[in-house]
Amino acid sequence: MTLLQVTLPDNLKKAAEVRAKAGGYGSVDCYLASLIEADQLAPLTGELEAELLKGVASGPAVAITPQFITDLKTRVRQARTAA
Repeated sequence: MTLLQVTLPDNLKKAAEVRAKAGGYGSVDCYLASLIEADQLAPLTGELEAELLKGVASGPAVAITPQFITDLKTRVRQARTAA
């Protein structure tokens, strides 16, 4: 790992310590790392939400049953062998 030093005003340092403890993080470092990771995932979350909304708007819902999954796997296998 690489060391990153951050200078914070006392009130932000205290807030980070409180949030880290309340969130069950082992340290403020872990808490800040999780914030950065969440920030990195934010664009992906937006893309996923857009794709899900497209799916919702695409037509009537289909029940996802064990048989549906089996049939889907069969179609995927057939498509792979045909390719």
